[in-house]
Amino acid sequence: MTEEKDFWINKDEVGILNGVEGTEYKVTQETMNQKGWYKLAGDEQIVKKVELTGEEAEWFEKNKNLPFFKNDSTEYFAKKALDYSVTWEGKEHWCNLFSQAYFNGYTIKKEKKYYIELNFNYYNGSYLNVNQFGVWVWEEKCGIFDGTKRQFTQDEIDEMQKDPRAKGLDLNELKTEVPEDELEG
Repeated sequence: MTEEKDFWINKDEVGILNGVEGTEYKVTQETMNQKGWYKLAGDEQIVKKVELTGEEAEWFEKNKNLPFFKNDSTEYFAKKALDYSVTWEGKEHWCNLFSQAYFNGYTIKKEKKYYIELNFNYYNGSYLNVNQFGVWVWEEKCGIFDGTKRQFTQDEIDEMQKDPRAKGLDLNELKTEVPEDELEG
């Protein structure tokens, strides 16, 4: 396990981390990690892990054990990364993205989730909750059933909009983004 320590970073890096200006700042490792920067084990090098979608991460996991480059074969990582894109313009993007993941690691991009909120309840707001039986209930965020779903992806909202129970409601107008600290697994 590596020792937790503070890092001195320059003005350009500070702007990336938190939008402030100055010449040099001391930043904790935890702050660096929250912004996607990680210390490589055993040395002082700090790298930015790329964010991959679930589909990209699945492709990466399938191909990560290939050698990065191999002269006498077509079975190597860089070739597979180039082949991932169907357009010539996209080849450079995918090759760069997957190469960074190959050498620096990656994190999986969290899909945005939303609450569906009716704004006319004068107490704490009334939120759409869907229980394990598919019953729609408008109540506070806490929910009354185990297995109640109250955070929805955009795809789920689009599908729910087709439901007859949504007649007269524009769920996209009622959605509010879930803050990162409230995201459910």
